[in-house]
Amino acid sequence: MMQHARAPVHATAAPPRPTHGQHRISPNNRFIPVCEHADQEIGTTASRRTRRGDFLRAATWAITQRLHPKAGDTTLRVARDLAARLNADGHVAYCRDTMFKRLGISRRTLERHIAVLRELGLLVWALHGTRTNTRPAGSGEWAGTATIYAAVVPRAWDDALGHRVSGHGYHARHIGFTEHGRQLAIADARRRTRPSHRRDTPSCKTNHPRPKAEMGGKKNNTSAPRGARPRSRRRHEVPEPYRAGTQQAAHAVSVAAWIRPRVPWTQGEGLRRLAFALRPWIATGLSAADIAADLSVWRVPRRPASPASVIMARWSERADQEQPVLTHGPREEPADAVPPNTAFLEAMDTVRTRLHSLCPPAEPEPDPPGFVIRDRILASFAAADRARHARTAEQCLTFAEWEAVCDARERAPW
Repeated sequence: MMQHARAPVHATAAPPRPTHGQHRISPNNRFIPVCEHADQEIGTTASRRTRRGDFLRAATWAITQRLHPKAGDTTLRVARDLAARLNADGHVAYCRDTMFKRLGISRRTLERHIAVLRELGLLVWALHGTRTNTRPAGSGEWAGTATIYAAVVPRAWDDALGHRVSGHGYHARHIGFTEHGRQLAIADARRRTRPSHRRDTPSCKTNHPRPKAEMGGKKNNTSAPRGARPRSRRRHEVPEPYRAGTQQAAHAVSVAAWIRPRVPWTQGEGLRRLAFALRPWIATGLSAADIAADLSVWRVPRRPASPASVIMARWSERADQEQPVLTHGPREEPADAVPPNTAFLEAMDTVRTRLHSLCPPAEPEPDPPGFVIRDRILASFAAADRARHARTAEQCLTFAEWEAVCDARERAPW
């Protein structure tokens, strides 16, 4: 047999027998602290990657099981601070200079508990920080690269909770539970979903009047009188002109997306709110170009606080003006008048004849078709875009506007 055939393997071999009087590190006799820095890398670790919830549960389990003699409440505080800053990939920046101030401990204490988490198999290095200056040369500033840690859980925690794991190392995956692990997971889920019986202080209690129960009949059970509890009303009902189906709402959003970049004072409003305010105008049959032309001639502030409210208020005014005025008072009789005589009528005919001879009535011009109006509006919008892109630096109010003009010129195909 070869000499290395029975070499111990991390997280599977039994730890060496402790000396007399020394407490065993792990009660399950399977966990060995990862003391070598070479085994605390993301490519050499025996622990698997994890997210925030499992990382905190594994840290709590490792500390309560006393897998490390130097792990305690401060270690758990450090783990919680790291878990709160984990990203979607399970990575977190060390940020030592701000972390020890935030936790209220010394820098040396923080480094010691970070080392404890690495030895417990809960943290591995994803990127080592260096003192290489990342600022441009000659800037007079210095900033080194940050240390990035990856949250992991040791194999001993998976074995203790009955997890079935596929693969080995950092990219191993949790694929199921054993029978014992399934029972533990069900018990843990029930414990976390159990409502907490919290009692309020006497100052928070309120004594609301309760309706008296009806005592009619011979039955032992009683019920509250009808109408004691008011029915819950709908919190908000959409007015009639703003109601729309799914397809109509989607069409309104597309119309608002076309209008918003072409009407400057509507660009500060959200797309869905603008589409909701434009629903009555769209329901009248107006096209997006027609609505944009109408909005462009409105006299409104340059940057209104709520463009959607302005549009809705204008629609309300228009609806009020279109309603017929109903008068319920008695109808007044016309006043008595003397009919015109023959000489007056002949004089009026003479005046009309002279007016027609001097100014013949002009024939009314036919209304242009809709596509002509649309082309005119689009041409005016294009001319406005060209004028905006042709502005000089003196015509721009801010430097950001001048940069936007330069970027538009670089992106233009001509």
